[in-house]
Amino acid sequence: MTGHVGMEEKGDCLVEPIPGPVTVDVATKSEALLGTGLRAVAEETLRALGAEGAVRVADFGALDYVIAARIEAVIRAANPKIGAMAVSPGREPSKRDRPRRSRLYAPGNRPRLLAGIEVHGADCVLLDLEDSVPPAEKDSARILVKHLLGAIRFPGEVWARVNPLEVCGEGDVREILIGRPHGLCLPKAESANDVERLSELLSEREAELGLSDGTTWIMPILETARGVLHAEEIAGAGERVVAIAFGAEDYTRDVGGVRSRDALLFARSKIVAAAAAAGIQASDTVWSDLDDEDGLAEECAHARGLGFDGKGAINPRQLPTIHAAFSPSPEEVERARRVVEAAEAAEATGSGAVALDGKMIDRPVLDRAKRLIRDAEILTSGGGAGA
Repeated sequence: MTGHVGMEEKGDCLVEPIPGPVTVDVATKSEALLGTGLRAVAEETLRALGAEGAVRVADFGALDYVIAARIEAVIRAANPKIGAMAVSPGREPSKRDRPRRSRLYAPGNRPRLLAGIEVHGADCVLLDLEDSVPPAEKDSARILVKHLLGAIRFPGEVWARVNPLEVCGEGDVREILIGRPHGLCLPKAESANDVERLSELLSEREAELGLSDGTTWIMPILETARGVLHAEEIAGAGERVVAIAFGAEDYTRDVGGVRSRDALLFARSKIVAAAAAAGIQASDTVWSDLDDEDGLAEECAHARGLGFDGKGAINPRQLPTIHAAFSPSPEEVERARRVVEAAEAAEATGSGAVALDGKMIDRPVLDRAKRLIRDAEILTSGGGAGA
């Protein structure tokens, strides 16, 4: 089918332009049940775009937002002068230091895999426009993700991973911000300049859309030797940066190594130290072997022991293990409460020194204790993106 968008896959549809006046030709296995509704969605989308052409829609169980996205992609490909369709997400910004134990990747071009992605309990859902999307589908994927952002209410944070700006990332940013994600992941970040360019583009686009400046966060992903060596400047590249993440697969390819605990130790330690110095979070790389749950648990424990705050996931099945590893234990919470109580007691008596169990407590230890208690309370209450 020439000029089509979409797939013959459950949850998707195939849309193509056809000659003639404004009209919609719909083919569905459930014509009596769905035909009228599908036509209404398609016709409303054409009106919203101000399109004069006609489309044919072959439906395979697509949700309304998928149909709208596929039609918009076809119409704009045929007529580049037509502007982007607006969506109404009604999404509030999230707090910069909220817990982010997990970031769950989902391919931005696959409606079947995107369906229900918000219900698995990830702290941060990450809609991917980069590695998982073939070059020929980049334009239609960003439009699909925009419509998903407008249609779905996420209980936690929802982010998008854009492409590098010099590839097609600028187009991603301009389209995706219409859907108001909480933040954007910048892949293969190698310098503060990379982050600053994205921040400037975000400020420009936020102003165009009437959004408050600085309310879209940035999470650079460090996946190359240059990126790891510049971790400190990347982590401190602006107030929008709330976390830095590690991408081990690309990193090991770049340095010519193999993925092992020893080979990744320097990069992980560098990233954790850079994040701590900048006062932001550090998120560890994904674990790609879905069948090795023990390996995932061991790597989570290792990463948390190094100082990471969370970890990437490629499947919802990995979330319970990740969350268990990066959630404060009852023993940790109790210890943190004792630290805070000791500090409060010392302040009440005018003592300048704070000690607990014979050990001195300095300001960083106290701050970490307070943050741990706060995070535990947020996680216990099931706090959403605004928490």
